[in-house]
Amino acid sequence: MSVLQTGPELQAGVDSLLDRYVGVSPDDHCIVAFSPDSREAAAWLVAGLRQRNLRTQVVGMRPLVDYEFAQRLNTAVAEADSHSGRIVVLTLERDTMSHFGPLADVLQRIGGDRCMVVRIISASREFFEQALNLGPDELSARNAALLTRLTLARNLRIRTRGGTDLRITLDADRFDWISNRGVWRPGGFTILPAGEIATYPARIDGRLVADGALNCNVITRIDTRLAAHPLTVDITDGRATHVECAGADVRELVELCFKQPNGTRVGELGFGTNRGIGRFIPANSHINERRVGVHIGFGQHNQDRSAVDYEEKVHLDLITDGAEVFVDDEPSPIDLADFPLTGDEHPALVRDEDITGDCCGFGYGQLADPAAGAPGAPGAPIG
Repeated sequence: MSVLQTGPELQAGVDSLLDRYVGVSPDDHCIVAFSPDSREAAAWLVAGLRQRNLRTQVVGMRPLVDYEFAQRLNTAVAEADSHSGRIVVLTLERDTMSHFGPLADVLQRIGGDRCMVVRIISASREFFEQALNLGPDELSARNAALLTRLTLARNLRIRTRGGTDLRITLDADRFDWISNRGVWRPGGFTILPAGEIATYPARIDGRLVADGALNCNVITRIDTRLAAHPLTVDITDGRATHVECAGADVRELVELCFKQPNGTRVGELGFGTNRGIGRFIPANSHINERRVGVHIGFGQHNQDRSAVDYEEKVHLDLITDGAEVFVDDEPSPIDLADFPLTGDEHPALVRDEDITGDCCGFGYGQLADPAAGAPGAPGAPIG
């Protein structure tokens, strides 16, 4: 398959991934690992690599549970290791992110300077056409500008045109900030799509009107966009206390999530920073939460257990379409869609991975029966 046959926007996305995020060179040896639901996306990527005459191997993988994957991966890595240059492993999945263990072992064995691992979730046409319009340098500058303001803040007020009005207390001494910006660092995974900062709110109260979309670590094929039927959640002291939604499919999913043991607890305050994403998409996707806006994550939190002592396997992000953020007593808000870049260096102590273990892939049956467990690893935070 030729990337040129798929349209200029998709071609531009493949080029952006390879040039700006990976920075491929002629000496690189690339391994593309993909789950069955990402076969087409993997084909576009492989075509782009082969157009550049890069050595490329393809490895199939089942999501979450695949006892032979480590052997197949290690065989491909052993062949690549006989060449000079970097080993670049790119994984593509749509609904899950799997096999952190075998991939981390490869990264440690080969060495962070010579091995790069790029993990792609929400692999799709929309990923290439929208999520890669901004490069990691641009996202890093946007995240740094916001973090410069927000990591020093004590109180926020968040308002949207759709009716959101939230009052939030922050505590940067207790709760980490996460900055997903697609910047490679030796020894770590690069998680894509990128474009988000997030933390855990010390306290949050008010009304959330999610008029953008939702994203959940549950496999679902419903249309997750919320513009036609916004979801309203009243929050008191960090818990959802009342929910209204006109969309039956969305309402059913939210109710199932909120029925989990800690499903109504706010576990994340997130800010989408990827203004290159022009529209919300129907799929249950990380692309939607990276789009400019605020998302409140219910259930699973994004902190170490020493900071937040409860566990929850389900994570539900409810996303607004844009937002204004008032910081402490400053009279003028930050418009998330249009704020000035400060030129500040990105904070060094902010975490840059928002998925730190195998995640996602719950089914409706597992939500309906919390005791049934889940295929994903518990305690693997997601954004």
